[in-house]
Order: sequence, then structure tokens, then C-alpha cells
Amino acid sequence: MARPVTVTKERILSASLDLVRSGGPAALTARNLCARLGCGANAIFSSFGSIQGVRDAVREEARKLYRKRVGDGFSLNPPFKGFGMALIWFAIDEPQLFSLVMESQTQSTSYKEYIDSYVGFKTESLSAIEETFGLPEKDAETLYYQLVLVALGVASTCTSGRSQLSIPQVSEILGKNVRAFLMVIRAGNDDRERFVPKAGKGPGGEVDSYVLMHALVGQNHLLQELRAKPRYIQDEEWAELERMLRNSYNLTPESLRQAHPDLTKGDIRAYILSHLQFSVSEQAILLGISPASVTKARQRLKAKLG
Repeated sequence: MARPVTVTKERILSASLDLVRSGGPAALTARNLCARLGCGANAIFSSFGSIQGVRDAVREEARKLYRKRVGDGFSLNPPFKGFGMALIWFAIDEPQLFSLVMESQTQSTSYKEYIDSYVGFKTESLSAIEETFGLPEKDAETLYYQLVLVALGVASTCTSGRSQLSIPQVSEILGKNVRAFLMVIRAGNDDRERFVPKAGKGPGGEVDSYVLMHALVGQNHLLQELRAKPRYIQDEEWAELERMLRNSYNLTPESLRQAHPDLTKGDIRAYILSHLQFSVSEQAILLGISPASVTKARQRLKAKLG
């Protein structure tokens, strides 16, 4: 009589999920799985072929759990907000499985492509938005992507352990963001300009850079210091400003020189300070030159950049 099989695929999958829940994807090894099940590797490999086969099955099972629980959010009122709340709550309740589901397997070309591939529920969301808020499809799509980005940000904060939120707090965050996005979407251009000025109205001539600079000042100690009390920038401090240029504008001194080989080190520094919205008088102090020299340097830079 054949011996009964005690290590079933279901047991292996259940044990694998428990390992990921407790120790993350890195904990799912053949050694750990065998120890938990009390069996040899052959019992596992005969069902899944390899440990990679187990990992693939766990990822698929995590996605099933994600789709079931997040999909249930559409039963709440309003359904679209319920979807966002369910997404965040799944991340809070199952942080390791959520991270596994959202782990990109390929290089996405845009945030929309990533959301479509890993977050999902676009069709259900657009239907809920159109029914609840009466938005046309294009505006409904805008609201969908905006709320998902907010929800992913909140979820990431929670799964990293930096913050824990209650259901009422999640509800408040999503509710405020939905209302804010709806106000912007429904407002005409004239109404929007009461809150967001046209390009060219910022001190540096580019409102997006002006807004970004103020956001960066609140997050970077060096910018806070230079903005509050301008002083000569030391050579070693330029590396920090170059890092901010790269992270905020996707620009580096190397990429600038590649596009404009005649740029000097002084040109690069003038470019950085201009992009960070420092005035002529502030740049003079930061560079240790006269305001007239700053003006000439900016004119030369503009000519080189075309």
C-alpha cells in the first residue's frame, strides 16, 4: 500500500505564505520551508519543481488575496474611496504580501503603466467615479491615477514601519484628497489660477520650480540654512546641491556638459542656483561675487544653453 502524501501543495503554499508574512520574501528558502514542514526538499520540488516555482506560486496567491480584499472595498460608500481604503488597509494588515504584490518584475515606462500592471482595478474605479461623481471618462481617469498615487504613498509609509494609521485616519486622508482633486478637476482655468499662478509669475520665472524649491527647503537642512541666511557655499557643499538637482530635476553636471560641452564649472553652479530659485543678490553672496557679475554670468549661461 502506498504511503499517504502528507505534504500537499496546499500545505506547502500555506507554510510559504507564513514564512513571507513573518520574514519577508527573503525568508522563503528551501531550508526554511523544509524545517517548517518537517520534510525533505524532494517533497517540495515534486510539487513545484524548484524553490522558484514555490516563490512564483506564493506571489500569485498573494495577488489573489490582494484582489479579493481590495476588490471588496468597492462595496463601501462611496465605492471609489472604499477601494483606496481597502488598498491601504491590506498594506497595513499584510505588509510583506503587499510589498510582494507591488514589487515590479519589469521596468515600467511610466507611473500609469506601473499602476495598470500592479495596482489594477482601473475599470471598476472609472465606473465607480463616473457613477458617484458624474465625471467624464478623461477626468475620471485623472482622479483614479491621482488617488492611487496618494494611496500608494500612504501604504508605503505604513509598510515601512515609519507610521501606523487607523481606519478613521485613512478615511480622512483619502476623503480630503478626493475632494481636493475634484475641486481642481471641476474648476475652470480662471478658478484654478486663483490658487496656482500662470507660468512666469514665480520669482524665477517658472512657477513649478518656485513651488518645488519651497518644498525642498522644508526637507533639506542645507537649503534651509542658505535660504534663511545666505553665505558663501563651500566646495564640499556643492555635492549636496548637485544631488538635489539630480533627484528633483533629473539633471546632473555630466548630462548638462554632454548636452552643452562648453559649460564651465561656474556655469554649472549658476545653473543650479537659478534652478533652486535664488535671486541675483542671493547668488552673489553664495558665489562670493558681485551682483553685476552674477547678472553677466546668467546672460552667458542663457546664451550657451540657447
